[in-house]
Amino acid sequence: MSNTLLTAALSAVTNSNVISYGEYIKKRNNGYIRLDHEYFHQSHLIRGKVPTDDMNIELRSYVIIKSSWDKIITVDVDLNETISQLKAKIQDKEGVPIDQQILICSGKVVEGKITLRDYKIQYGYTLYLLILSDGGTYGLFIHPDMLDRKYDYDFTNENDEGITFMRGNVEYKRPCGWNRIALSVLNKYEDNNWLGVKNRRCLTSSVQNEWPVSYHGTAKLNCRSIAEDGYLLSKGKRFAFGYGIYSTPDINIAYQYATKFTYEGENYRIVLQNRVNPNNLIKIPIKKVGEIWISPNEEDVRPYGICIKKDD
Repeated sequence: MSNTLLTAALSAVTNSNVISYGEYIKKRNNGYIRLDHEYFHQSHLIRGKVPTDDMNIELRSYVIIKSSWDKIITVDVDLNETISQLKAKIQDKEGVPIDQQILICSGKVVEGKITLRDYKIQYGYTLYLLILSDGGTYGLFIHPDMLDRKYDYDFTNENDEGITFMRGNVEYKRPCGWNRIALSVLNKYEDNNWLGVKNRRCLTSSVQNEWPVSYHGTAKLNCRSIAEDGYLLSKGKRFAFGYGIYSTPDINIAYQYATKFTYEGENYRIVLQNRVNPNNLIKIPIKKVGEIWISPNEEDVRPYGICIKKDD
């Protein structure tokens, strides 16, 4: 896959200008920030409310701000406040000028006089703060260390009919019809067991302690995100946590929420491929379609691939 197609895809999903490392070298000190794995992982998870009857779950009237230098702060908010008002509070608390703040939630830059509620931001949500040192043009660049190209795989012409793959003792629906770019995730966590990189007896089998595979898109279907639809589908059920991370084991469901973009006159979509912790995973069946999965914590969902598909 060409680097320009990848940067076009990431520009669409981040709602910002993403350039290659080669382009960045030519434009040093011009407002471009490194797109690293930690930022990409946490800022593109799809969070949402989860039905609960537990009155002991704290109603949190704040949002969490995590900076690009790993500082975490909480800011008291009203959901009817605007992003500009939130930025003013961050300036008061941290001294960062408003015009140098870039706030990102669920993979999108949020800004201006639009309210937190209009952006579907809830109490307890995490937003990510990037800072422009000179107030210049905001953009991101892909460092080669973010990708692990030897694990790229083009599933465009693959057909798994009649074959069942297993990952984490759950059926793995491979992204047939898509081109998968691998993120560099080996040795980024306490071990690599979650990826199942060792002792796989055959391509279709599972490995002990590995995590199953899921997908998610960051766009909306009929004005609703996968988290909002998942919340509606899970009504009538009750869980022990009030917020969760939403994804699905079926890339055909994720496709419906996939961000669309145009490259060289052709239409494409992008979704993220994850591994999810099976130990606290909630599965919500969708009648005659499949499942939506809910994980209670950010640490339970680990994106490890970027899937891109040309629209038919």
